[in-house]
Amino acid sequence: MPRQRKGNLDRKTHKPDPQRTESSRPDLELNRANQVRRDDDVVRTPRRTLYDIDFAIKWFIENEIQPQLTENNETIKVPVIFANGEKWDNVRRLGYLRDEKGMLQAPIIVLKRNTLGERDQMKKLDINRPASGNQIVVRQKYNARNRYEDSFHSFPKDSPRESEELFLINVPEFVDVEYDMMIWTDFSTQMNEMIEQLMPYGGFAWGNENNRYQTLMRPFTFETINPIGEDRIVRANTTLTVKGHLLAAQEYRMSTVQKAYSIKRIQFDTVLDIGLDLFSTTILPEQLLKFASRILGGSSITVGPGSGRIEYITIDAETMEYLTNLSEKAGAFVAGDEILVTGAAAINPQTELAATKLEFTIHINGQFIDQDVFTWTPTTLPTQTITFDTGLLGYSIESDDVIIVKGRWA
Repeated sequence: MPRQRKGNLDRKTHKPDPQRTESSRPDLELNRANQVRRDDDVVRTPRRTLYDIDFAIKWFIENEIQPQLTENNETIKVPVIFANGEKWDNVRRLGYLRDEKGMLQAPIIVLKRNTLGERDQMKKLDINRPASGNQIVVRQKYNARNRYEDSFHSFPKDSPRESEELFLINVPEFVDVEYDMMIWTDFSTQMNEMIEQLMPYGGFAWGNENNRYQTLMRPFTFETINPIGEDRIVRANTTLTVKGHLLAAQEYRMSTVQKAYSIKRIQFDTVLDIGLDLFSTTILPEQLLKFASRILGGSSITVGPGSGRIEYITIDAETMEYLTNLSEKAGAFVAGDEILVTGAAAINPQTELAATKLEFTIHINGQFIDQDVFTWTPTTLPTQTITFDTGLLGYSIESDDVIIVKGRWA
């Protein structure tokens, strides 16, 4: 991996040194944002080693499968051992295993790690430098910046900060580990019992607690040797293929666990001085409509004071949807100066009250009717009664008139 050069160097005067650079891409620049102290946290750097895989396989056979044989009306627990170099040499040369006193050890299960290879289905990029962002992100629900508060006992805490404590863990190396497993017994019937106990566990996840790996059991081969003057050998061989993964405490001279905090962003508010009270009309200014998609997408803007108002208001997605959601209702004839509309007025998200009369328009036979001509206080009731001043209107309402009330209906 290329060394990290401290500082922003001028590449014209400081050309890359081939003897110091191990990648054709530009050298990494030191990023202070990634330098977070780790001496004050209690998170232990995870490790997954070959010993963990060896231990998981041996532990599973001894504690989960628990191979047993019956001999002379006694139940014998079959021991499981890992063969070191000397023992494996004796096994290959003599075909069996003896103890320090020369006694033939049977029944017994002997394991030997045979091969280790990268898993073909989960290969990484063939580059000298780890790809940026190729890490597992673990989010801490609790950290010093976001403390819990008991509902019964109030603890003093800082104002909420939009920051999360993150731990970045390298993606482990996925490998296939193969083991040779040899089984010795005194009799063929005992060997049959052993195989019958082992076979159902093929394809299971072998291991203990969180240290488990899928293990495939290959076909067994059997061998019975009875030389003259020597002990008879009843032996079975198989290969265990373990789908494991490896993760060292350090890779490329760096810890495999990095601590970081989520990015904080500075956002500048957009303020529009439209000089209009948005809740007194059904017409929206063009400058506000330009930001409609942005607001409905989750953002917000601030609108300056309009006529009759002195405070600023924030237009978020809910308010924008309220302002743009205009629908029409038909008015039903009741009397010469009164109509009935079936519908409830929408709730203004800013005031939490029903929409006002100014947020509706009325057309009779396609003619716009001025707000001073009718009297109406919109409510959240299912029906609305609108009364007209026929003197100002100039005519009386008739049953065949087409009356449309357009505005902010629920």
